[in-house]
Amino acid sequence: TSKMIVRAVFAALLSYGLYQLTIPTLLGILAFGVLYIVYTAYVFKKWEQDFSGHRLTRRNSKSPSNSLLPDIKSLEENKARILENSKYHEQFDDCELLHDVPDMKVTKKANNEFRKRAKRTASLTPKDLIPKRGSIIGSMLGSLNMVSKADELNMDHIYVGFFDFLWAFTFIGPFSYFLWKKGTIILRIRQFLSKKGIITPKPCDYEAMCATIILEQTQAIHYYARTKPDSGLGNIAGFFFANFPYVDNDCEYQVADLFAVDIDLDTKRFVKAKLDDVNLNAKEALILLWYNTIAAQHVKLHSMANWGVNLDEALSDVNPFFRRSSVVTVMYNYFGYTSFNGFMKIWAEEGLVSDGWAGSKKPFVQSVNHGIKDNVWQHAQIDELAKYSEFISFIIKVRAIFLAEFEKHKKLFPGTNGEAMFVGTVLHSLDHTLMDWNLEDALWLDVDDARFGKMAEVGRVVKVGFVSDVPGLYFHKRFKDSGHPFYESVYQKAAKINKKLADNMDTCIIK
Repeated sequence: TSKMIVRAVFAALLSYGLYQLTIPTLLGILAFGVLYIVYTAYVFKKWEQDFSGHRLTRRNSKSPSNSLLPDIKSLEENKARILENSKYHEQFDDCELLHDVPDMKVTKKANNEFRKRAKRTASLTPKDLIPKRGSIIGSMLGSLNMVSKADELNMDHIYVGFFDFLWAFTFIGPFSYFLWKKGTIILRIRQFLSKKGIITPKPCDYEAMCATIILEQTQAIHYYARTKPDSGLGNIAGFFFANFPYVDNDCEYQVADLFAVDIDLDTKRFVKAKLDDVNLNAKEALILLWYNTIAAQHVKLHSMANWGVNLDEALSDVNPFFRRSSVVTVMYNYFGYTSFNGFMKIWAEEGLVSDGWAGSKKPFVQSVNHGIKDNVWQHAQIDELAKYSEFISFIIKVRAIFLAEFEKHKKLFPGTNGEAMFVGTVLHSLDHTLMDWNLEDALWLDVDDARFGKMAEVGRVVKVGFVSDVPGLYFHKRFKDSGHPFYESVYQKAAKINKKLADNMDTCIIK
């Protein structure tokens, strides 16, 4: 057969090529082969430990993402929770913003249209490959629950086959490891030199930085209200975080009733911040905002993304680019959730973080789980901030573009929720990009702060090792120049709005 001929020719060419090589080169290839076999055995044990027999595909009814994406929590529920929590702390009694929130009645017609565009199909298999109705195989393929909604978000649960797992450990894992290893080595050197007074970090305008890290990242969804036009306080926006997770300086996981930050929208500067009964300065607020970003806010995006992927083998022929992007997303969620906390012991031994982070209580994991379970709160009023935020303005416009194009190309993305896909691609990648651009120097996070220094330790590590792009990837990950009809169409339209941001939109979670 033709396949046998091709294999024979390939084998002959390979044999001839090896014959032409020198002995040292052959020995090098042999050594590499042996090492890779050992590495493969190690990866197989990891796969058996964490995936084989422990996880389910999205086809299985017990998989969280087999059910529909859980509803976001209503604005009214969030408002009630914030008002209730504020009652326990006297310093919120005179807060003008707390009791002046209009009921947000978003146009139902517009919301329904977005839901229609984002709605997933009932099967993970491309339509053209689904057998006729009535066949046993066909009923198995159409296996997504289109009625019930998941109880909560879940960041790391989708099954990945061994060869996809090995591919990720070969072409992603080593480069991700290199990124954080290089970053933490440089951080240790810089911290040492800074303590000795040999180097001085670039000055930080903490009041401006707090405003930027809220307005120009996904934390903006915590926008609650702004002062009235005739307010003597000025044009102030209030950002409220109810049941706010943090870690104290004993490395103990805590939950505050209410964290509130006021930002002057005209000057784009920090005004004040409160954590329950404690007034905070901008430097302290920055630590809390950064920690919330990495531990409780950003993980919501990772979790939602699981409803926007499809690893089905049938996609290998129909939409291989999307399938590979899905594998990358699921594997990076695994790296970020299951693997990340295991590195705490290494960083503790290197003196980058305190021993408590590597302890049995796992305060970082508790913070992450809190953020995931808390879900996303409705934030329809965020459009009030569009004129004050380049990021918010861009996202509002591009979301509409994305979902319109998704509806046109829906047959390429079976079983995929368009909203979740938008979150796991555009929103996630730009949150990372802006985290990197906004916090220019990890040393701006004060590890010596008497109240919040421990969170700054982990914040520094994440900044230097887990925020920027992973180097050395052989596969394409951007919307730009993807060659895919859907991603290219979205990019071309998004680039007309803001090319700088559009150029950094990723097609998968890869950082």
